[in-house]
Amino acid sequence: MEKRRIYFWTGLIALFFALSLYAGFGSFEDASWTKLGVLIGMIFSASVGLSFIFNPQQFWLNVCRYFSGILFIFSGFVKADDPLGSKYKFIDYFEAWGIDDIFAPTALVLGIILSTVELLVGLALLFKLFPKLSSLGALLFMVGFTPITLYLALQQNISGKELVHDCGCFGDALILTNWQTFVKNVIILIPVVITFIFRKRFEETITKNKSLLAIGLLTVMIVGISVYALRHLPPIDFRPYKVGTTLVCEKCGAEIAKANEKVYQYADFKNMQTGEHKEFDIVNNYPDYTIWEYNPDVPIREVREKIETEQNDSVLNQNIYEVESLLFMNGDDDATCDVITDTSYVLLAIHYDINQSNPKNQIHINNVYDWAKEKGFAFYGITSSLDDAIQYYRDLTKTEYQFLAADDILLKTIVRSNPGLVLLKNGKILAKWHHNDIPSVEEFEKNCK
Repeated sequence: MEKRRIYFWTGLIALFFALSLYAGFGSFEDASWTKLGVLIGMIFSASVGLSFIFNPQQFWLNVCRYFSGILFIFSGFVKADDPLGSKYKFIDYFEAWGIDDIFAPTALVLGIILSTVELLVGLALLFKLFPKLSSLGALLFMVGFTPITLYLALQQNISGKELVHDCGCFGDALILTNWQTFVKNVIILIPVVITFIFRKRFEETITKNKSLLAIGLLTVMIVGISVYALRHLPPIDFRPYKVGTTLVCEKCGAEIAKANEKVYQYADFKNMQTGEHKEFDIVNNYPDYTIWEYNPDVPIREVREKIETEQNDSVLNQNIYEVESLLFMNGDDDATCDVITDTSYVLLAIHYDINQSNPKNQIHINNVYDWAKEKGFAFYGITSSLDDAIQYYRDLTKTEYQFLAADDILLKTIVRSNPGLVLLKNGKILAKWHHNDIPSVEEFEKNCK
């Protein structure tokens, strides 16, 4: 009993350590070895904790099983949560291999199938549902994808050209370089191979009929998550433009700082009646020219004073994402600062490709635009499409708001809807909506005062 208690508390400590790593996971920069190491350490600690608590007899064997299961669950869930992200990644692979004309239409279905199978394999390993089959599934995944990641990494080194920027293994939750992806796969192969070799030692916890029922229910749930994300928005947003993030730009910060400065230019003047010399601020307090004569022999002295202002949400908010200038363009002019430094509400109607924008709910977006215009709030359409396509869509849907230009990849990242609506204030993203969920004007009235 004493040994069992030690196992239990040791397991809890390991789980607590894993949770601590998870709490700090988002603070590390993507595509860094540190973040990859934290992820592996987090899953390993959780696996050790679960093995101590539930299966201390075959400790290391169960650590390998738990590790494989948790990793596949994580990898599968972030894809199921964002099926459009998986679709875009499949298309990246198809374009890299020159087969996008044939296979691009299948990308969404393949993404949903991949996430569903990954999640099922992970859950089956975790709960010992068909352990022989699930361990084989995990091995086939790793044997299939590891050579692909090695090819991408070597190809990039040899040619200097990156065919696919990120493998998409963990969706937008963790971006990895090609070499990091390969190293990650090699590390994961170890517990997966061990789990497969000793698969006969894992006894099923429930009967085969109950396991089949559990697999069926889990499949419905997983596909349901993806369908929900497609018809609305991903339940969990792992992208940098998630709600609560404040967008900042170095260029915009410099412009704000300049605007918050008061400039004084002191010049020397001579009193024409008394001969007295005195400095005057020629910007804010130019002297009476009938009395004072400017003395050009003395250089003008410039003084700049910072105007103290209250810190706004952008300064105080800890979840900050730094963006590049030229994020949004108004013709040849950079409109980025206009959008992210506006101290009032700003609404963005995102049409990443206006030729594919669903016009079904555009009337609701138009109603919000009419309300925003009446209130004096800025409202922009953002698209990567050309002027002719924009005008055709305007005529088709009676859309009146001004359009800015932006990269289509950026717009797909901001919101997974075409069109979608984004609400900002002081650069902080307050809310995002799929075109199926555009709030009524009455709801905006309640929340945007």
